[in-house]
Amino acid sequence: MKKLTPSLIALTITISLYNNASYAIDLPKAVSNNPQCLVDVPRFDRPLVNGNINTLPVNAEANQFEAIYPNIAIYQGEVFIEQGNRTVQADKVTIDTNDDNNRTVTLEGNINYQDNLIKMKGENASMNLNNNDANMSPSQYHLVNRLGRGNADQMNLEKNRYVILKNGSFTSCPVNDSTWNIKGTTVIHDNEEQLLEVWNAVFSVGKVPVLYSPYLQLPTGDKRRSGLLMPNFGYDSIDGIDFSIPIYWNIAPNYDATFTPRVLQKRGVQLQTEFRYLNEIGLGTLAFSWLQHDRQYDEDRKNHFNGNNYDDNKHRWLFHWKNEELINYNWRFYTDTTRVSDNQYLTNLNSKYASQTAGYLTQFYKITYNDENWDLTLGYKHFQPFHSELKNSLYQTEPQLDISYYNNDLGPFKFRAFSQLSRFLTSGRKKPKAWRAHLEPTLNYTLTNSWSSLATEAGFMATHYKQDNIKNYIDQYKYLDKNVNRFLPKFSIDGKVIFERDMPYLHNYTQTLEPRVKYIYIPYRKQSNIWAYDSTILQSDYIGLFRDQPYSGLDRIASTNKISTGVTTRIYNQNKVEKFNLSIGQITYFTKSKTSEHNNDLDENSDTGSITWASDNFWRINDDMIFRSGIQYDTRIDTISLANVTFEYRPSADKLAQLSYRYANRNYIDTVDKNSAYRGYKQDISQAGVMTAWPLSQTVSAVGSYYYDVKLGQSADGFVGLHYSDCCWGTTIQYGKKLTDWNNTSRRSKYENKLSINFELQGLGNNRDTKAKMLNFGKLPYTTTFE
Repeated sequence: MKKLTPSLIALTITISLYNNASYAIDLPKAVSNNPQCLVDVPRFDRPLVNGNINTLPVNAEANQFEAIYPNIAIYQGEVFIEQGNRTVQADKVTIDTNDDNNRTVTLEGNINYQDNLIKMKGENASMNLNNNDANMSPSQYHLVNRLGRGNADQMNLEKNRYVILKNGSFTSCPVNDSTWNIKGTTVIHDNEEQLLEVWNAVFSVGKVPVLYSPYLQLPTGDKRRSGLLMPNFGYDSIDGIDFSIPIYWNIAPNYDATFTPRVLQKRGVQLQTEFRYLNEIGLGTLAFSWLQHDRQYDEDRKNHFNGNNYDDNKHRWLFHWKNEELINYNWRFYTDTTRVSDNQYLTNLNSKYASQTAGYLTQFYKITYNDENWDLTLGYKHFQPFHSELKNSLYQTEPQLDISYYNNDLGPFKFRAFSQLSRFLTSGRKKPKAWRAHLEPTLNYTLTNSWSSLATEAGFMATHYKQDNIKNYIDQYKYLDKNVNRFLPKFSIDGKVIFERDMPYLHNYTQTLEPRVKYIYIPYRKQSNIWAYDSTILQSDYIGLFRDQPYSGLDRIASTNKISTGVTTRIYNQNKVEKFNLSIGQITYFTKSKTSEHNNDLDENSDTGSITWASDNFWRINDDMIFRSGIQYDTRIDTISLANVTFEYRPSADKLAQLSYRYANRNYIDTVDKNSAYRGYKQDISQAGVMTAWPLSQTVSAVGSYYYDVKLGQSADGFVGLHYSDCCWGTTIQYGKKLTDWNNTSRRSKYENKLSINFELQGLGNNRDTKAKMLNFGKLPYTTTFE
């Protein structure tokens, strides 16, 4: 018997409804994670049979068989036919081979068809054995091993390619649940092109039609197709209704675009666009969003809702370009740039391309050359600050040229020469600007074996500055010189040893002890005649204890005559999994470290001896619990400068509970960030927080976080949310106090209360991990300690 396949119909419809893994965003398959959803779903548990269906044997059983010589065979009564992966049951099956060019099979009564993909039921069916064209009426179908079902008045298979439904429907709800469905008077699926066309499409909730479209063309399978993606609907107290529907355009195999009209009730209509490209030398993404007139933004600006931190713009937009090109074996071009129309854009409209937590956006371009001995980078970096106070204080490098030369063919020595040429500009009219040229050759000699290493390095740092726009009548600039030459030799020696032993009290556990000592010498050069363009003090965590310099950049190179000492112990189990580590170390200065008379506030109290202590700790209590901590103590302020503690319990992928605490001393903050715009409200940061995601039942999960500022006695961030998801539909409700700004007058944070409601339909493609998105609702998103 020939192939009886009204092929893949339910599978086709399921995947077609916005569920395509090749879209601009990844969409998972519609397979339920809830085993209860699959209770009434047909299963295929037999071994899969491969091969040409026309060559596989046919096994037939029936209560009665009649042959009408020479061309007709009739099976009646509990007919059962099996071939390969498919089975057919019917009351009556008639095979007519009278015409060699038109051999037919007719099935009647209680027809049940199943293969490894689909199960179908009907009363009447026929099939042409020569071309595999088939039809069944009326028909019910259900996907095998997954959600998805529907019915049709008539179902046709033509040319082993097209599946045609007359008055067909689809839903992913379980049997006896019709919360929603999609119907069409005609549904045509092109299996070869992986395309679904629906005429007079009606989306209904229960028995109530809520959406009509005269024609829909939807992609199916893994082949990219232009069409609609899953609509998004939400509501919050700030913007009102938020509705968007992405439209995907498959331009070419290596180009695609997504256009997303977004309607915000209190703001207006926004158009979001994304263009992705892939060529022979690289890939990239271009995105642009435009909102012609934002009514809510104009009202907020008029009422000074967030103070005076508003730009004088009429339209709101975002531009993003990320590009990585490998031009050839040696040359690369890289771009990562994002700009917005105003300071409040990300607060009001959000974007997956940028976050406001950094305080600014970066526009960065660079072209690089690399070979065995040379690394060359020509870059351009510009900043867009969110706060007007920062606008005149941030320095851009426009441009910056880095050149590094390596030579490891000098016997036991390794030679490296680093050079840099930078132009520093800022929008502050009274701020100095500069050209800086830097040369830094070093020679390294390292002895190493399996349990120790000793690295000795010597070199010098030569820097030339040409500073202009120096306003000497301003007190902070009165010591600056137009031309400055600075020469600093340097020397370091770094030794590490690893001791290992089997632990006597823990069977099959191994402990290591890893002491490290590093000595660094750099002489003092007065640098008060150089402005700090790209230098800021770095954190002195345990790894930071062994840096050559406490500052980033090149403008501040502190005199250094110090020894850094530390020790790390690690514990491994029998599978070589690290279960515990503890590191503790300190910096001891033999002479006072400085770049000028007092290069920062901490130096007013610094002298020699032990200056900084740091410790880091990691403890994998078991496979579900991890503890991490870090603490830094600075003798110059005679207190803890930074500290953090995190405990996370994650017994499964959908369960987590995280407790955390972070602390930063005010004096340390003021030293790190010298921007006067923020000094008015700085205080110790002392924040404790909890974040959790936990299923309350098979269908309901709770997600929430709360961070409390102990010093200010107020909430720093917090939200609570519930997610309901059954086999048919889901909804997410979240409420939170969203931190938006700081009030310099009251010295209190500003908040917006945000209520968000979103819906999802199972089987229409869920393009995100819902609980993961919920955890990123606040200013302080979830960061796992397990990685």
